[in-house]
Amino acid sequence: MADNDSVLLTILNKGYRVNCPPEQRAALLESARYLDERMGQIQRRGGNLVREQVAVMVALNLVHERLSKPSGNGEAIDSRHLVTLEEKLDRALVDIGAG
Repeated sequence: MADNDSVLLTILNKGYRVNCPPEQRAALLESARYLDERMGQIQRRGGNLVREQVAVMVALNLVHERLSKPSGNGEAIDSRHLVTLEEKLDRALVDIGAG
């Protein structure tokens, strides 16, 4: 990806530059906004939690919510979807230099 395919995201007042195809930019920005909102909620309730702890709590909540709800075909998410999501997250962390 070219440098102009990167997007600067702000989550809990910290900037993250992430590579993203132009056609996925709007979805990435919306995802970051949602994540920032959820992390802010956890941080306000958790008091002295560090950023990593907040991220883990939000991740656990989101996975629990996703696993609890049936997918479009009436079935709960299966482990293949989680593996795919984990691989995407791993690539994103490498892209931002956190992995």
